[in-house]
Amino acid sequence: METIVKSDAENDEQRADPIELARAFVKSTVQIPALNSALSQEIKNKIKHSDQWLDRFTRVGDLLYYLQRFNAAKNDPIYQEIKKHGLETFEDIVGKFEERFQPWANDCLKISDFVIGQQYPVHDILILARNYDTRAGGMFVLEANDEPVAVIIKATLSEGRYPNEWIQSGEILKYYLKSISGKFGLHFKPNKAIKDNPDIPVVTFTRDSETAPFIFRGVFNYVDLVEEDEGRKAFKLRRVSEVSNATVMSFEQVQEKLEKGVRKSKERTRSERLKRLATAPKRPISYSVKTTAFLRNPDVIAEVLYRAQGICESCVKPAPFLRSSNEEPYLEVHHRLPLSQGGEDTIENAIALCPNCHRERHFGSLYAMKATTSTHGGKVSLNQVGMSLMHTKIAIAED
Repeated sequence: METIVKSDAENDEQRADPIELARAFVKSTVQIPALNSALSQEIKNKIKHSDQWLDRFTRVGDLLYYLQRFNAAKNDPIYQEIKKHGLETFEDIVGKFEERFQPWANDCLKISDFVIGQQYPVHDILILARNYDTRAGGMFVLEANDEPVAVIIKATLSEGRYPNEWIQSGEILKYYLKSISGKFGLHFKPNKAIKDNPDIPVVTFTRDSETAPFIFRGVFNYVDLVEEDEGRKAFKLRRVSEVSNATVMSFEQVQEKLEKGVRKSKERTRSERLKRLATAPKRPISYSVKTTAFLRNPDVIAEVLYRAQGICESCVKPAPFLRSSNEEPYLEVHHRLPLSQGGEDTIENAIALCPNCHRERHFGSLYAMKATTSTHGGKVSLNQVGMSLMHTKIAIAED
């Protein structure tokens, strides 16, 4: 048997932290060659600025996101000058970086990584916010599909023109809205994100003075808007009991945000959409999803499938394929009145459907649930319009 002996360098690489290898890869392919080249000092100074940021990243996924932000136009003078010297840029190495560090590409800094009461450098906060300007203000909006999913704030207490302050130490914070030239516009992006979404997590860091370090205070929610003299406005924010509670979304909320984002995208022109796609991050923001599951009666499923005998009970066509696990016709058991709306887990309330008809029951216009204006004894009357349920009235419990 042939024995493969690895070099010391190969062994060291296997033992090294992935982020150390990732930083070294970027520096060796882009930064070091550029700084040792005949580029002008002005361009080298810009490269040094990026070099300072590289050492701040502790997760490979965050470094990848940073690299993906660079999408210089081919006619950009700096880009042209770098290429004239035969050098690589961040744009050039993104593909190689992704391939080489694929196992860690989704490893990013998360809200749950921060510990309440501990100090953090401003760079960690900015990396979480995906903003790399240390001169940036104190509010950052994280978005998914053009919809806000979290707001990050850096609050300096007891200093400045608009001193933020604790109403109740560590629990209730008075935090001034983003303002421009003394105008506290509720239409400003971070202000609107908090005001229009009371349940949005407001990830909060505070410091006692401009020179003090930031301390993570937890996740807060919007409570009220405080209006003061001279048009000043402040949010009243209350800390939630657990960080995880505020960072978890329901599956329905995720779907709603996605569908809203798709609608907004369709309203734009195609040229606008393509322009946005050209600079969009290739990896989406990830967050935990909570859902409610029902422990369904297996006898109901088995009996409904037996009743169907491999034929969809809606379109009356054979199942489109066989299950790989047991070679039985593939049909899905659907509840006419959903369990989440009080429907019973019975064979009378269940129907065997092919995947296409099943999706139609959930998303098709013919089966849209439309609430009527009347309510009766704590019940809401609904009309479910469909081929087999035309004009049938269904009552569901009111939440």
